Amino acid sequence: MSVDDVAATPAPVYKNGEARETVQQVDFVVPGLTVKDLLSAIPAHCTERSALRSGAYVLWDFALLYAIYNVAAFASNLLTPEHVALPHPALYTVAWLGVWGAYSFAAGLVATGLWVIAHECGHQAFSESKFINNTVGWILHSGLGVPYHSWRITHAKHHASTGHVYQDQVF
Repeated sequence: MSVDDVAATPAPVYKNGEARETVQQVDFVVPGLTVKDLLSAIPAHCTERSALRSGAYVLWDFALLYAIYNVAAFASNLLTPEHVALPHPALYTVAWLGVWGAYSFAAGLVATGLWVIAHECGHQAFSESKFINNTVGWILHSGLGVPYHSWRITHAKHHASTGHVYQDQVF
């Protein structure tokens, strides 16, 4: 079928009278790259583990959580008739829920970053030291409510058998 054949074919008409156009798709050619080719394209400094740099990310996330909480608490304290004139008393509750809803969303984004760091501890990617990886992973996982060592073991089994119908384990 050529492009001219597609253009000559009348477009189907749907119930609302709108005509839809069929677009010819181009075949996708999978590039002949191996995993080794892809990994060799990554600069060496991107794969170096550093407890100092990784720890700085943890501290940054906690500082963000602290700042987000303080902004929400400050805004929440301003939601009084002395500071904001709202037309109905129930709107103060709605505004309060909005502030803490926004806090929950923002804190959740940052906490997801903490989860990613904790996840990388399980892959031994936080630092060169297995002890530091497991200690930081255990602390972060505990704070997030996930048991670290049982997760680490089942997650390693998951990566060993990813996509296998019977052997893959997903936590």
